[in-house]
Amino acid sequence: MRAWPFSKPKTPGYGISRGYYLTILSTRSVLPAIAEVANPSGAGAAATGLGVPLGGSSDKSLLVEPMRLGPYAIASNDRKTVLRMLVMSKEEAAYDPEMYARSQLARDEDPEVISRLRATWTIAQLTFESHDPGVYPALDFFLGVAVRLATLTEGVIADSICERYRLPENVIETKRIHPLVDVREHVAVRFATKPDGIHAYTLGMQKFAMPEYEISGLFDEDSNGAERFLLTVCQTVLVGDVTKLGDRFGSPKALFQAADGGFDKGMWEGIPVFELLPPTSMTPGDAIRAWLEDVDR
Repeated sequence: MRAWPFSKPKTPGYGISRGYYLTILSTRSVLPAIAEVANPSGAGAAATGLGVPLGGSSDKSLLVEPMRLGPYAIASNDRKTVLRMLVMSKEEAAYDPEMYARSQLARDEDPEVISRLRATWTIAQLTFESHDPGVYPALDFFLGVAVRLATLTEGVIADSICERYRLPENVIETKRIHPLVDVREHVAVRFATKPDGIHAYTLGMQKFAMPEYEISGLFDEDSNGAERFLLTVCQTVLVGDVTKLGDRFGSPKALFQAADGGFDKGMWEGIPVFELLPPTSMTPGDAIRAWLEDVDR
């Protein structure tokens, strides 16, 4: 007897969390048409898909008129990925750019980003309604729509999970680490000073309903290597090698081991975390340097 010729769509072993969203802060008082953001042929450098306003109207002229405040749906041509976009005024969203612009967080920010934040007129929040089981096409479509809208409106893309603002030209990597997915587009590495030294941690793996990663007890000089190492670990996961407790990473002579982490509840409340622990005879910095020696040969 022949088996049924049906199988589940191939996935990389994870999906995309409903909590993954991007916010486009637009500086234009008049928005582009939704057909300029996405259309089935990708004409005019638009994302390839179909965008429509939600609200019951079937008037096709709305596709080529400036977008209004309210909800929109944007689907890939194969309908495997459907995005929802809610367009709001900055007043409706209660957005105050000065809270960030005048904070310590903004001291190293690109001046163009600050200028655009202060010029914000409208805000569009982009979320997933459904996504391609293969994940990678959905991520590319999602970023493509966000970048297109931000480009048309001279805006900024805010990624609240990664805690960063980016100009549209800086969102998609031109030289990707891997043809299917580049971790740098979705994950950031941050640092905090703690009593036991520098604490390095990722922000972004929760977008895929997976744990973040952290390394404690670093010195200042370890920061660049720690960032490279953590992004490499996350890249390995995003191409399908999902981490389990006890998994090991790094140089064969100085392997980190994945253990339960996230004990700082003020930082990680409700977010699962793997702590990467070096061999007991080594500091985290020693283990990172051993890994760097291997990869930079």
